[in-house]
Amino acid sequence: MSGKKSRGRLRVALTGVGYLAAWRLTRLAPERFARRAFDAMSMRTWRRNTRRRETVRENLLPVLGEGQPLEDAVREAFLLYGRYWMETFRMQDLSSDDLMARFDCEGEEVLRDVHALGRGGVLGTAHIGNWDAGGRWVAERWPLTAVAEVLQPKMLFDRFLSHRRSLGLTIIPLVRGADATGQCLEKIREGHYVALVSDRDLSGSGVSVKMFGRTTKLPPGPAVLSLRARVPLIPACIYQRPDGGWHAWVMEPIDDGIEGETPENVAALTQRLAEAFERMIARSPEQWHAFSRMWLEAGRAASTPV
Repeated sequence: MSGKKSRGRLRVALTGVGYLAAWRLTRLAPERFARRAFDAMSMRTWRRNTRRRETVRENLLPVLGEGQPLEDAVREAFLLYGRYWMETFRMQDLSSDDLMARFDCEGEEVLRDVHALGRGGVLGTAHIGNWDAGGRWVAERWPLTAVAEVLQPKMLFDRFLSHRRSLGLTIIPLVRGADATGQCLEKIREGHYVALVSDRDLSGSGVSVKMFGRTTKLPPGPAVLSLRARVPLIPACIYQRPDGGWHAWVMEPIDDGIEGETPENVAALTQRLAEAFERMIARSPEQWHAFSRMWLEAGRAASTPV
């Protein structure tokens, strides 16, 4: 058993070293070369990792149905996920002017109007496009806090932590025994937006919802924070544009008419968020980075690095 544990720790450590090395090399290479390299690696994974390819296909099936559009979207999903990593590794090297030139936002007035009220809000987003680009764009305009899943090995998590803080975000690590909810509430009271990537139930104890006619579970965090702090829950996502830029979509708040933190209200508000995610995903299914099983009918979701 100790031998297996040692090999497991070694694999985790080597994975971390690999990510950090790729991070450094990607920042050194010209963007066009980095893009080609990541495209090549993504296509290699698409061809050879049949298990992961089938998982993506299974997740997108209720969105697109059987047929060539589904197969095309699965292939494109691998390319766009590779592009996410390439962009994230290089995000620190973009100037604010470069980001502004490559970014546009649909619904920016929602964020502006909520912030003008002198209170914070909750941004519920999904693993779509590039949320790091969106996080930096928001943080350059309004105070923004995000909750980060703790990754192993620690050196990789520490690198992500410093990276996202360098983009202007306040980061609350999601660690056992820490009161992440309390810390988020404090930041909301200070006028921060709190962003939660919340289309995966990593704990296994989330809220059952319906999406695309299937059953899945989503974490209750966005609904709990919104109801407890009495601030808007705003669905938002950031798509990757074909020209190498990003397009943000900020929806209207979805908490209207639901007040009070009861189990029934948390469930109802989480279902509304699931329906917002349906709209986001349907607009560009290939940009949904769904590489873990989503539907309960197909098995329980598993964690992947984010």
